[in-house]
Amino acid sequence: MALDYETHRLFGAVAALAIALGTAGCGDDDGGVNDAGIDAADQLDAGDASSDAGADAAVDASAPVPCDLDYDCASGEVCRLGFCAPFEPECEDESDCPGTQVCLEHLCLDEGVSPGWGTVIFNEVLSDGTTNGDANGDGNTDAMEDEFAELVNVSSQAADLAGWTLVETDWASALPRHTFAPGTVLDPGDAIVIFGGGDPPVSTSVVTFGVSNAADPGIPFGLDLDDAGDQLQLLDETGLLVAVFAYGDEGGTPAVSDESMTRDPDLVGGFLGHTTATGSAGAVFSPGTRTDGSPF
Repeated sequence: MALDYETHRLFGAVAALAIALGTAGCGDDDGGVNDAGIDAADQLDAGDASSDAGADAAVDASAPVPCDLDYDCASGEVCRLGFCAPFEPECEDESDCPGTQVCLEHLCLDEGVSPGWGTVIFNEVLSDGTTNGDANGDGNTDAMEDEFAELVNVSSQAADLAGWTLVETDWASALPRHTFAPGTVLDPGDAIVIFGGGDPPVSTSVVTFGVSNAADPGIPFGLDLDDAGDQLQLLDETGLLVAVFAYGDEGGTPAVSDESMTRDPDLVGGFLGHTTATGSAGAVFSPGTRTDGSPF
């Protein structure tokens, strides 16, 4: 059937309107509805990518740090099972220790403490004799000779050290690393520093400097401290424990390299790397003085 003129006009208008609507909804005009939706989706994708990048950075920042020894880790951390972890004391009191062991210096130790326990303490120990500087001041930097242990009498009574020994428990034969000679008396507040070898500084009125007299058959080993970890004990003349210092894989405190381990504050604080101790001004050791170089 033929369509009249008005019907043709109506069909033409409808077709034009359909084309217009299609162009607005599906065309490529940036102002179109579809483009706006695509732009919003693009922005969402960009936001997701940024969020993912932030999450990845956070994961990387908190990822475990691999290590071989304590001093591969940041200060206050130890190397445990191949990764750095926060240092935790072995014990806080006897309830943390097995059997009849006692908690001393945050270590679980066998009973048998000397009546002199706590009268003489370890205040500073250098286990890494290869550090920059000449600890014993004899003009020769030596890995064994420059190691030292600094002891201080923190009691109000003189301590007779005759027959007392320094024992390095990591040594299989438990051969004393040093035996104090008759007449060795440490007055209240005074210090004594035992180096692994070499020529020690001249003693003063308040500090005695000496050299380890330990020797395996024909071979001097000085203090023989292990960089990775060791336990050094001060025993009285009857073999009872007066003081103990342990570090690294022997517990007690994290091991450090290229510097000594010292109490902060001196005499009463816990041990940390010398360069980070209060008043050290970056010095790597201070045998015979307080951390800041002042006398005891």
